[in-house]
Amino acid sequence: MKRIVTIVAICACFTSFAQNSTKDMYVCTPCGYDCDLAEHTGPGQCSACGMTLVKKSTVHFENIDFSEMCRRVNANKNLVLLDVRSPGEFSGETRDVPSFGHFKKAINVNVNDLAARLDELRKYANDEIIVYCSHSHRSPRATYFLTNNGFKNVTNVSGGVSVMKEGFGDNTCLKEIYIAHEY
Repeated sequence: MKRIVTIVAICACFTSFAQNSTKDMYVCTPCGYDCDLAEHTGPGQCSACGMTLVKKSTVHFENIDFSEMCRRVNANKNLVLLDVRSPGEFSGETRDVPSFGHFKKAINVNVNDLAARLDELRKYANDEIIVYCSHSHRSPRATYFLTNNGFKNVTNVSGGVSVMKEGFGDNTCLKEIYIAHEY
């Protein structure tokens, strides 16, 4: 009898562990801040940034730096660069915030307009898309949105174009494809 009770207790322990290990974990909708790394046991709002908590399993995109972006631009002439800042930031016309610059041939769709302009972007759903913004806070959100709306190969650039103000170093690619704005 003691052996049966012990076996039942062990089975209950493993069942509890299995249920807990398969339970969905939640994370902040990617926003580029440290709160993206915190895990939560249920849905709700991120206490740090206020974004909605989403299932961790739905966040599946890569973050790259500008050197890697250049490597990919050189390797894939059909690659799409997507700037998700405001039109004024993209063009350099805004004086409200620094606009830094933009990449030649980039498509500009404000992150706040992304849902409304999704059909316009559908033609790129199977292409490689690299998303950027000024500080890498809007671009992770846009990358998450696109990957969860059927876009197959979307990558986020960490840091955003604000890091360009420090120069290009030896990166010839960046010198060739980036247009710096005066600010």
